[in-house]
Amino acid sequence: MINFDTLIGEKTDQQLWQRIREGDEQAFTIIFEKYHRTLYNYGSKLSQNSAIVEDAVQDVFIDIWRLRSNLTDNVTSVKFYLYRALRRRIHLAKDKFPVTEEITLLNDTETPANGGNSETLLIDIESASLRAKQVQNLMSRLPERQVEALTLRYFDDFSIEEIAGIMGVSEKSVRNFIYKALTSLRHNREILLISSLIFCLLGLF
Repeated sequence: MINFDTLIGEKTDQQLWQRIREGDEQAFTIIFEKYHRTLYNYGSKLSQNSAIVEDAVQDVFIDIWRLRSNLTDNVTSVKFYLYRALRRRIHLAKDKFPVTEEITLLNDTETPANGGNSETLLIDIESASLRAKQVQNLMSRLPERQVEALTLRYFDDFSIEEIAGIMGVSEKSVRNFIYKALTSLRHNREILLISSLIFCLLGLF
């Protein structure tokens, strides 16, 4: 069985990219395993249709392997390349899938690291699930481009310059998207906290 963590640590993305260009299936598999979950989660911010997101992620990797001999050899960031390719595919495919399906976010890890008993583990899972729902609820109130910019900056660790390249806008626009998103999130978070407090107080009577 391939130890992907070990192999990923041994080679950089750029080295793996070069190996893919040479037809190395193992290098391709490592890149796929490393990025397909985060690509899916990023895609879910661009479209709520799971069919579009799933197909787009698969198509990005299929094209990479199919056209491997023609891939550019001076990719400075494989992650940037993948995100930009996925964004382009999703925007091209949006009109073909009018039916919206609920997106299920894929976790990088399947269970939380917890050495406690099953009851503690269950509480941790429920708390994490509640926090995730609260974040999703707050994010769902934002315009699509603000969500995308915020996701790329704080969840995927892209720079402002890289985000501008992925989204096809100016760096100033990216900063505006993020500023407006953070302002709205702070405001909505205060409303959410007040609503939760009122709900708890009502439960006491």
